[in-house]
Amino acid sequence: MCYDPRHPRVRPDHNERTVSLRMERQRRLFAADRPLRLAAMLEEVVLDRPIGGSDVMRGQLEHVLQLVEHENIEVRVLPTAIGSHEALVGPFTVLDFPEAQSIAYVEQVNGAIYVQDQDQVNGYTRTVNRLREVALSPEQTVDIIHSRLTT
Repeated sequence: MCYDPRHPRVRPDHNERTVSLRMERQRRLFAADRPLRLAAMLEEVVLDRPIGGSDVMRGQLEHVLQLVEHENIEVRVLPTAIGSHEALVGPFTVLDFPEAQSIAYVEQVNGAIYVQDQDQVNGYTRTVNRLREVALSPEQTVDIIHSRLTT
């Protein structure tokens, strides 16, 4: 399989489908009627990792600040000072639905899996709740992002 540095976790034959799904999710996030709710946690280190150079990083940080102005979007930073935590094993998403059971989406080196076993999903939900307890508040997150833009 060919490694694509732009999408290292997406197989080349899945690129189109993945982009399409992400574009639809983005459309739903900003829909006037019943927009999706997004709560995201970012490790502080990603605010400083120079992916794409300083102009790209500045644009990304400014974009996050624009996103958090929407009432359905919450972003929190996990400070590096907290040290080790349960999410260090890799990225995951808990998807909650009003009329269906929650599922967890877990990224792996060669793809991703959807976890539907509710005991396992509950474990991911507990991890999110514990991380939320040690994460910066939304207001502190905005401040720390602004601090990166002024240096």
